[in-house]
Amino acid sequence: MKNLYRLLDLTKIIINEIIDYGASYFRVKKFKVDIVENLALKNANKNNPQAILDTIDYYAWNEAFLMNIGDEKGLLLEKAIREKNPANCLELGVYLGYSSIRILRNLHENSKLTSIEASNKYFEISQKIVSHSGLSNRWKPMKGKSKDVIPSLKEKYDFVFLDHWKDEYLSDLKTIQRQGLLNDKAVIFADNVVLFNMEDYLSYVRNSSTFESKFISTMREYSKTQPDGIEISIFNKDD
Repeated sequence: MKNLYRLLDLTKIIINEIIDYGASYFRVKKFKVDIVENLALKNANKNNPQAILDTIDYYAWNEAFLMNIGDEKGLLLEKAIREKNPANCLELGVYLGYSSIRILRNLHENSKLTSIEASNKYFEISQKIVSHSGLSNRWKPMKGKSKDVIPSLKEKYDFVFLDHWKDEYLSDLKTIQRQGLLNDKAVIFADNVVLFNMEDYLSYVRNSSTFESKFISTMREYSKTQPDGIEISIFNKDD
């Protein structure tokens, strides 16, 4: 029964996203991401990351769902960043730059974040929003599908945040491993592992000696009732 409710809630989110996109495409109304971009750039003071996050969160809680990691899980992401204190981070799935801001504002001055986004529109919006936050000097956004961009990466990473297409979590993690892009004890932080029933991904990181994983139960972003969760996995290079 829980799986049925989760499926119904997820289906509702997807249908609403399609309706919103269709309405904006046919110019019935403005696309919600364009509205959020305008609010973030005009209502939040420049170089004030928290004001931007607050603006986005307020819209998502009160106006329309946004597929950011959200304020509650976002705090868990920030905590994980501070605990790891990474020198080099990789983010798959940027959307509006919300999680990029949460990561960037917790990095030390010599750290950096590389973020990959497949959507042209989201890529352009996120660049404007992150630039407005004043944190773009340590940020390297890359446009393209993760499966195409990852093989071109040369650096090693201490922290990887997964929040893109859910059916690509496992294949992209395997590619990252195969390319030798993970430093020893690198943290893999995966969002939405319950909402999207990520059994294949969870089975891989939990049953491989290469990773030590822990699950944190949460609610879905901008929801008080819909269950979700994050999986935090530590990479053991020598295993």
